[in-house]
Amino acid sequence: MTFRARPTTRTGRRSGYESESRRNLYFNIGFGAVVVLAILLLVGAAAASWYDEHLAPVARVNGETITKDGLRAAIALETFRLDTLESRTREKANAGRMSAAQGQQLLNYIAEQKQQVANVAYEREIDTTLLLQLAPKQGVEVSDAEVDAQITEDATTPESRHTYQIQVVPDVSTGATDPTAEQTEAARKKAEGLRADLEGGKSWEDVVAASGDADAAETDGDLYFIDEGSTSPDEAFVEAIFALAAPGYTDVVEGADGVFRIGRMTEIAPAVVDPNYLQDAEDAGVDEATYRRSAETIVAVDKIEAGLLAEVVEKPSEQRRAGEIALENNGGDPIAPGAVLVKHLLYSPADDPGGAAELAADDPAWKAAEEEARKAYDDLKAGNQRFVDLAPGSDDATSAAANGFLPYFAKDDPTAQLDPAFAAAIFAEGLEPGQLLEPVKTAFGWHVIQFVTTDGPAVRSQDVLAEASQPGADFAALAAEHSVAASAIDGGDLGWIARYQLPREVEEPIFATQAKGFTEAVAGSEGLVFYTVSEIATRLPDPEQVTTLEASAFSNWYQGIKNDPAQTTIERLLSAA
Repeated sequence: MTFRARPTTRTGRRSGYESESRRNLYFNIGFGAVVVLAILLLVGAAAASWYDEHLAPVARVNGETITKDGLRAAIALETFRLDTLESRTREKANAGRMSAAQGQQLLNYIAEQKQQVANVAYEREIDTTLLLQLAPKQGVEVSDAEVDAQITEDATTPESRHTYQIQVVPDVSTGATDPTAEQTEAARKKAEGLRADLEGGKSWEDVVAASGDADAAETDGDLYFIDEGSTSPDEAFVEAIFALAAPGYTDVVEGADGVFRIGRMTEIAPAVVDPNYLQDAEDAGVDEATYRRSAETIVAVDKIEAGLLAEVVEKPSEQRRAGEIALENNGGDPIAPGAVLVKHLLYSPADDPGGAAELAADDPAWKAAEEEARKAYDDLKAGNQRFVDLAPGSDDATSAAANGFLPYFAKDDPTAQLDPAFAAAIFAEGLEPGQLLEPVKTAFGWHVIQFVTTDGPAVRSQDVLAEASQPGADFAALAAEHSVAASAIDGGDLGWIARYQLPREVEEPIFATQAKGFTEAVAGSEGLVFYTVSEIATRLPDPEQVTTLEASAFSNWYQGIKNDPAQTTIERLLSAA
């Protein structure tokens, strides 16, 4: 007999237990997913907040990011340095190694720096980043040992010496800006005579009194303690003080400012290294890596500067003999139509423009001022003097510094606030370029005025440049007549120019110009300026150039790169740090 299995019958329904179990499973999975998502969102928000607080960029230098943490570290370092300087200043003042006035002046400076420490640190961190990028391109490497040495130098309070001085300042003739060779030699001989008196046994106090130095007479010339490496009051003088092996007198030292000095050193405070310096920095929130990075930058700067000076000071380099004419351009502000340009000399009663209005009209000082103005007018009219020669004697110091030139004045400009008599003179009908006006009396004194032009700076620069470019043109005479620059007294002569001697915006057009050529007019700090190159030669710099290069070569090189968009891209992502 054969049996067949009966097919299983399916009802299509799950048991209640199985269905509920699945619902619970799905609910738990969903709830878990929500929890995980919430945790992820919280972690993400925390991470975003942490990133924004620590790693968000505040600046980029050629694509390299400076973060908020990097800026905080820079601020902490800058604050620590100021705190250290403040502490050392107070220690010196308390020990009597500086006067109360010197100490307070330095403390005031430190307080001002602390007020803007964030902004200073922000820009310094940008400079640090850029300089560390530039160093390898200049072939500069900095070793750990050099960084260690720099940190030790930072931790050192330098040697200082109690110093006194006698100074002999050469006389300068009225109206002149510099002493003559005879006046300089007379001052030298006087200083050498005073030094001989000291050698002969006269007391320091008696020689100070005999020197005629009124400032020194009150304190016997006491400068208190001077730090090694200082450049005040004069670098050569400080070097002479620190060249003394024991208390005594220096020889006569001629300073870069033309002053002859004799120094006396009475006491030496030796250098002291603070063994806790780095620990103090760490306690102030400055990590060692940040400090070492800063020290590395200082060493790199010194090496870059040494390389630049070796290039242009220690060996001959191509130089250009240059001249300039700078034209008044109202600081680049628009010139109103019809505005006039004049230059003037002011002769005030008793040389006091502010007090002239208080004097009676019959006061003898008014007559004396009128006579000065009349003499200047007659000398200019006869061609015996030039405005550029007489301007230093003008009682208007601002225009005197610009060889007599005033800004452009518009007739209807209420902000000009011109004296009515002066305004009537310069806005008179029919004035011709170059016309010299009869002396004019105002509330400030007597004026000698020359009408220059109604042409704006752009037109005027083209006219003067065209005239200077003519064969046989007298560039020196044109500079003396038209230029507002200090070089006008010397016919616009800038002397020999080496690389890095001038700011990049001036250097580049000069070095792009061939001999006997002219640059285009460019906006400069003094006005609208154009340059000429009279000669090109390969030569060593003269002593004056060396002084300028040592003071400014690195700054000119670095600022030229930093401010050139073709070489450096700096994104400042904070309006203020």
